[in-house]
Amino acid sequence: MPGVIINVKWPKGMIIAGPGPEDPRWFDLGGAAYIKFESADPNDHYRPWMEKHVGKQGRDWNWGLTGNDAAANRLTIKIRQKHAKYATIAALRWS
Repeated sequence: MPGVIINVKWPKGMIIAGPGPEDPRWFDLGGAAYIKFESADPNDHYRPWMEKHVGKQGRDWNWGLTGNDAAANRLTIKIRQKHAKYATIAALRWS
């Protein structure tokens, strides 16, 4: 797909998931409304914002490793051209 490519830092840190079973990372431990956990998964950190603003992963955007990304702790995200305005916002948020 033609589009805009940005390179951002590899994510890590605490994630708050919830509320409820509509968030796939949430699970019920006796009535918990939210859970917190440590994650280094780009989908945990970046996917909620990207799907809200850009669209579906795999169709409107996707992430991957290119070149020296793994050694440099970086992540490459490609965004479909029609959502290019969000590429600048994402790059500023996560670089």
